[in-house]
Amino acid sequence: MRPVAFMLLLLCAIPFWAQRQSSIRKGLKADKGALVATRDSGLLDTVAATGTEVRFSGYEKTLRSTRETVFLTNLSGRELDRVIFHITYFDAQGRQLHKVRKNLYAGIPPGETRRLDFPTWDRQFAFYYIRSPRPRVSAIPYNVSISPDTLIFAR
Repeated sequence: MRPVAFMLLLLCAIPFWAQRQSSIRKGLKADKGALVATRDSGLLDTVAATGTEVRFSGYEKTLRSTRETVFLTNLSGRELDRVIFHITYFDAQGRQLHKVRKNLYAGIPPGETRRLDFPTWDRQFAFYYIRSPRPRVSAIPYNVSISPDTLIFAR
């Protein structure tokens, strides 16, 4: 009788031992010293962009989208690590609506293209990109101008 009772107790206890654990640990802090050491060690090279090292294309943002998308082509001979660029938003008459500066990780090898996604400037969902499909509801079309500011290349 004892072995049966022991086995029954063991079977009842297994679900408590086999519970899933959360892999998300709270209170972790990044080691800022390691990040500074990497940047100071000369692994990155900052260049003021002239517009010949990169090409922006394929901008997209529909009316209800929370993100904007643009494709970036690295025309240089080095790996592009980060890109800083300005986006200027214009209405149909060419008047400036908004201007924003973005600093994004790129990670683009030489000669290749990658998609960059970032949060939209239009938080009220009142505007749509002029080359996007026209929405059925009333919305304001806009156009963009994207110009590179600073390029950070990996050495």
